[in-house]
Amino acid sequence: MNDVPSSSQQSTDVATDSMVKLSNNKEGRKQLPSVFNSSVDDRSLLVTESKPEQGGRNKNAYSSFFLEYSVLGEYAELKKRKVPGVYVIASAKSPLVWHGVLFVRQGMYQGGVFRFMMTIPDNYPDGTCPKLVFDFPVFHPLVEPQTGELDVLRAFPKWRRNTNKLWQVLLYARRIFYKIDTKTPTNPKAAVLYETNLDQFKSMVLETVASSKSRLFEPVTSDDPNYFRFNPWDPSVHEDAHHQMLNLQVNGSGK
Repeated sequence: MNDVPSSSQQSTDVATDSMVKLSNNKEGRKQLPSVFNSSVDDRSLLVTESKPEQGGRNKNAYSSFFLEYSVLGEYAELKKRKVPGVYVIASAKSPLVWHGVLFVRQGMYQGGVFRFMMTIPDNYPDGTCPKLVFDFPVFHPLVEPQTGELDVLRAFPKWRRNTNKLWQVLLYARRIFYKIDTKTPTNPKAAVLYETNLDQFKSMVLETVASSKSRLFEPVTSDDPNYFRFNPWDPSVHEDAHHQMLNLQVNGSGK
């Protein structure tokens, strides 16, 4: 996973006694601590000050700030979780939008490279579950055939704060390609083919895998600099980086 993008604001204090405290910087603005403690119940991130501050601002004025802080804390937690083949990065425009790519390494969808975008609701974590949409309608019983949206509500019918996490949504998105579920599908055609004509289903899957690969090098319409972009292999450009990654793997394994 990529490291957490740096915040545009610099922190001025630290978390103590498992509580997140605020302090004033030189400019009089209140800022968050630089280190996120994932073990802290995110309810402790609420501002406890009830009186309006100078200028009439109260704790509600900080809600978007704490939302961003909470989401980026979960982004940091991804580095500790094992979600093989899934890579994400927060949008440069909003921490509530994550760009992702999912590599399928075995099974019927082996070889597929599926880009997606996960959108987090602005009342997270007290609202509904995040929305995950593939960049094209992947042929799958649980992917809407017109929009490419994954049926996330199937796995998270009620989003439970402090229980459900964003990395679990990514794990679920990965799992659907390894364990096919046809109950209450969002793509009935795919579900029926899987149950009644597996050979035809596999043929359609091969088409969607081939389509995912052919789309990788197409021009990107997004102007987000953090959107995943792929270029054909060019030894003069990529060979050195390839060797560096191999060396990191060898050194990391202790060989």
